[in-house]
Amino acid sequence: MRELIEHTEGINRLLARFGVKFGIYKNGEFHEQLFPFDAIPRVISHDEFAKLEKGLIQRVDALNLFLRDVYGDKKIIKDGVIPEDFVFISSGYLPECEGVCPPKGIYSHISGIDLVLGKDYGTSWRII
Repeated sequence: MRELIEHTEGINRLLARFGVKFGIYKNGEFHEQLFPFDAIPRVISHDEFAKLEKGLIQRVDALNLFLRDVYGDKKIIKDGVIPEDFVFISSGYLPECEGVCPPKGIYSHISGIDLVLGKDYGTSWRII
């Protein structure tokens, strides 16, 4: 653990060098920022995690429903919720998956959902 803490600054420089970023929408605008590394793990109580778990499950379910629609009916595009170009020029879009619905509609078997404990959230976690 001590080595991680000692190398935190160097790790953050490498993350910046290789462009490890995440994006957030703030006030209706998309902003990218560098992904910060922190070597100190955050402990989440059982009660707090039980609450977070519901949101995490909801987020993964929403992701799979989005992918089902993008590769299926495309209602989200037809209804103008998301611009067509936003989907089709994405490096993650796979035209080979058009019309394919995997078993149980699970496109994303492994999903990385970030939890943020920001200064403006006090002691509450936020799922991003």
